[in-house]
Amino acid sequence: MIWEMSTPKTQTLKLTLAYNGARFKGWQKGNGRTVQSTLIEIISKALPEASHGLTPANFELRLDGAGRTDAGVHAEGQVASAVVPASVSPELLFEKVNQHLPVDLALVSLVVAEDRFHARYRAQAKTYRYTVVDGPVGDPFLHGRAWRYPVQLDLEHMKAAAEVFVGQQDFSAFTSDRPKPNKERRIFSITISRTRTAVVSPVEILVRGDGFLWRQVRIMAAAIVAAGARELSPAEIQRVLASRTRAQAPAPAPACGLTLVSVEY
Repeated sequence: MIWEMSTPKTQTLKLTLAYNGARFKGWQKGNGRTVQSTLIEIISKALPEASHGLTPANFELRLDGAGRTDAGVHAEGQVASAVVPASVSPELLFEKVNQHLPVDLALVSLVVAEDRFHARYRAQAKTYRYTVVDGPVGDPFLHGRAWRYPVQLDLEHMKAAAEVFVGQQDFSAFTSDRPKPNKERRIFSITISRTRTAVVSPVEILVRGDGFLWRQVRIMAAAIVAAGARELSPAEIQRVLASRTRAQAPAPAPACGLTLVSVEY
């Protein structure tokens, strides 16, 4: 793998980000308002001031994210890496960038990383949370942050279904990423529990793995929720997984319920 490395004239920065994905067209630039394009624009404008005017006018910023979240997906701990001029003060850049970010995007931290650090290629594990507000009562405070599901879900059935996905397996049936040849991924754990808000007790599906394919977590969440509604059994989910056929798995759960919680290095 080849990626941009810092030199004596540059430095590598590690950025931790949080965003509400409702109005973003995902992470990847080139598709309207995205997290990556918004950050590149704002950071690029802040670089001259953060380097006391020493950043070259033609400096082209590259920003790499740990994961390419889909349109509508949120993040609490997205990580990105950037190579910037050595003259840039990280503390001043952190201050200036946060002054100009939109309300649905925050730069939580910015630190100098080792020269070879790359947010995507160095990631060892990622954790996603999928939130479901189930049953007859909704929660207005989770609107846009959870899947509103009218059926009361059985947690024990969901936990049994989740066990099917744990381990190193081929997830061809649970991804929309057809061109990618290697569809094996390792799921370290899936934890399912109820939390408590001021209004309801939503279900949280916490998935930790070494990496994820396009829409994999959302399709897995849809299958786990279907098990909780007693529409799918663990045995049926196992057969779908073994089939490696996308058409046999459910449609992805809505993007609004998914949040990238953290990335481990």
